[in-house]
Amino acid sequence: MYKTIELFKSFLKIGTFTIGGGYAMIPLFEDEFVRNKGWLTEEDFVNMLTVATASPGPLAVNSAVYTGYHVAGAKGVAASVAGVIIAPVTIIIILASNYEKFRALPFADQVFKGIRPAVVGLLIAAVYKLVALNKLRWTWYILSAAALLLIVFAKVDPVALLGGAGIMGAIFQKYAARSDE
Repeated sequence: MYKTIELFKSFLKIGTFTIGGGYAMIPLFEDEFVRNKGWLTEEDFVNMLTVATASPGPLAVNSAVYTGYHVAGAKGVAASVAGVIIAPVTIIIILASNYEKFRALPFADQVFKGIRPAVVGLLIAAVYKLVALNKLRWTWYILSAAALLLIVFAKVDPVALLGGAGIMGAIFQKYAARSDE
């Protein structure tokens, strides 16, 4: 029971104070679950990110499902998901029901313009942490850059790219396992 309450509190804190979506939460997830709580190892954390980003649905919810189950099973999933969605859903309901009033405030645009650079910084920090955590081989840097170029310039569908990368990864791993024998 203690772990489910702690999961709820941790995800509530992250869900409440993170602006910018799931990717902006990645550095906070790492700090909370790897460093502060010790619930995930660095390898578990990378696995969580891999599963959460490859699965359909919001990254924050997928991360909550993975981490909650890893730490406390089904009860942990319920506590984590509830914690991560309560604050954003409440804020969205309040903002949506008062949108016209909020947009009419003279400082509303300045608030959003002030938040944007912080969100970009959080996203860049997330990418940096992913690269640092994976201790990537040089070929993975090249493949990551190629994926970026394909998405940005060749307009390749990211879902198709993920699917192709998964298939190629499985083939590569099978080949690598044979060469080790």
